Amino acid sequence: MTNPILLLRWIIRIAGIVALGMGLAFWGGSGSALLSAHQGLGSLVSIALLLMAVLGFSRGVAPGLLGLALVWSLVVPAIGVMQFRLLPGDLHWIIQVFHLLLGGGAIALTEIIAGRALKGQAVAA
Repeated sequence: MTNPILLLRWIIRIAGIVALGMGLAFWGGSGSALLSAHQGLGSLVSIALLLMAVLGFSRGVAPGLLGLALVWSLVVPAIGVMQFRLLPGDLHWIIQVFHLLLGGGAIALTEIIAGRALKGQAVAA
């Protein structure tokens, strides 16, 4: 049977990197036709991060880290949806950088949770 943690880890790695690349393309002024694909991939990353946090609870990962992941998975899409209305004008780049960091953080949180969950699983075996 496939380990769901490994499956989610790869989903987030692939979807997250592609979404980050699309976001950078938008920032550079191209690829606006791919906005809905970017939003879909971002939603996939957020949902997968939520699922990873739930799986982490059953594997003994620190509850504080998992709580952070739950909050993070809600903040990333919220900022993404609202970012066109936040700090319009010359300061909009601040929101873009913040959203970029949040997306990268979602990928990093997944890696941390998966690593700790898999390490705990190996110790238990």
